[in-house]
Amino acid sequence: MTYKDRKNYLLYTSVAFLVGAALYGILSLLMVLSPATELSSFTKILYFAAGTLIGGYLIGSILSGIFMFSSFIKKQSKKFKILTIIFFFITIQLIFFVGFFATLPYYIYNLIHVRQRRIIVEK
Repeated sequence: MTYKDRKNYLLYTSVAFLVGAALYGILSLLMVLSPATELSSFTKILYFAAGTLIGGYLIGSILSGIFMFSSFIKKQSKKFKILTIIFFFITIQLIFFVGFFATLPYYIYNLIHVRQRRIIVEK
């Protein structure tokens, strides 16, 4: 992966995280402010914060999974690509699972590499 690809990955997943955090933050805020929920104010704040962070991570991880899968599938043979089309339900689930579990380590990995490159260029 090139430096430009790493920077784009960080930018796109960060924007996806912010958009997901905003959308799910609004949803969790509506849920917390609903008169039907009888919770303490501290619990409401925790629900709002958790909903915002989890929603942002969800949207960011889905986009990250799509990026990782697309770079993986470019290197595969035509037979493998045809099999992924035939078993597209499994492919979609794998994209979501890989994205969900690999986003944070991959994001940190790319962040370290971009930061190191920046430090070398600035010196």
